[in-house]
Amino acid sequence: MNNKKVRLKFIYVYLFSWVFFSVSGFAKDDFNTESGNFFNLSLHSEVGQTDNFLFTNQHEQQTSFITLSPSLALQTQFDNQLFNLEFESEHIKFQDFSKDDHTNYTLAPRYQFKIAANKAFFIKTTIANIYENRGTGLTLGKANLLTKGDKRESSDFSVGYMYGSQTSVAKLTAELGQYTHQYNTRRDQTYLLDQQKRYANISFDYLLSGQSYLATNIAFENITFEHNNVLNKKKYTALAGMKWQTTEISQLALLLGYQQIKFAQTAFHDDDGFKWRFDWQWHPIYSTKVVISTERDFQEANRLSNSYRIVDNFDIKLTSRLSDLFNATAIVGTKREKIIYQQGKEKEHFLYSQFTVQYQRNEWLSFYLKYQYQDLDASEIMLDYQRNSISIGFDVTL
Repeated sequence: MNNKKVRLKFIYVYLFSWVFFSVSGFAKDDFNTESGNFFNLSLHSEVGQTDNFLFTNQHEQQTSFITLSPSLALQTQFDNQLFNLEFESEHIKFQDFSKDDHTNYTLAPRYQFKIAANKAFFIKTTIANIYENRGTGLTLGKANLLTKGDKRESSDFSVGYMYGSQTSVAKLTAELGQYTHQYNTRRDQTYLLDQQKRYANISFDYLLSGQSYLATNIAFENITFEHNNVLNKKKYTALAGMKWQTTEISQLALLLGYQQIKFAQTAFHDDDGFKWRFDWQWHPIYSTKVVISTERDFQEANRLSNSYRIVDNFDIKLTSRLSDLFNATAIVGTKREKIIYQQGKEKEHFLYSQFTVQYQRNEWLSFYLKYQYQDLDASEIMLDYQRNSISIGFDVTL
């Protein structure tokens, strides 16, 4: 009984204290190309409990948490110039694991200069600082060896050219950029994963008939690890397929192709394989929307041991408007990873789901109840875990 009182006191105290916290940021990758000016502020907060804080397969420890996520979205247009800024953050405090309290943020400014109605140059930048929870990422299966999680930062800068509009017969996007990523904790070990990636992407869509487009995408990445040349590689991707928007009810994109990685040294063999990208949005009735997406990709190491990964993602999201005041959302996804080491392979199958019921009080305020489930089934049994969490929260949008 005393433990329950302490837990409730913890939640109440932090709930009211966090309300006065200032705004920071976490941003989306997509460039908003719609014209006009806007300024939006929003605040998301929730309190809840998880039953397996350290993502372990035995001796699970539960704890309560509180989250505050303020965000900012700003766009200004001057004649043929467009400036867009998104800034969002996530501040999390835990009742029983204060050393794991942390803040995540991402800042994403964008600039676009239109040289004609359907031609534009753009600049995109994203800066992110992320806390990696103990028991995930580099500490998967090793949460108890550390007193707090790892911190990592990344930056992405690119310039590009866009031709075409939503109604154009032909659409072209070309982009050149550089991405960097490093861990800021345990540098005596994590410096081996300091990464720099220079990339180029070209996408071209051509209208065949009605709302059917022939779609192509070619990409090149030169990936270097300053302190670990064994992982240096070049990645080539070529995709082709179709995009359909037959009606407002359904939109679909299917691209199939080939991907190859070539290592600079012989510690790893070069690898290649079939690649796909599939997205489908289905809006059969006004109150219901379904989004399905899946993709295969070669990805970088997320272990301190030298490795690379082949990752298959599948996600489905269902949104339903139950009434004028209530909405429900269900998200289910899987991620299958094959991790290739110099001396062997491992497999990991992640399953995650989230169910939310939202009450829309008015235009700017809503409340919700959320349940999340996470599961890992790995070839190394000691990495397996199951995790449940439940929370209540509110969203304010101004």
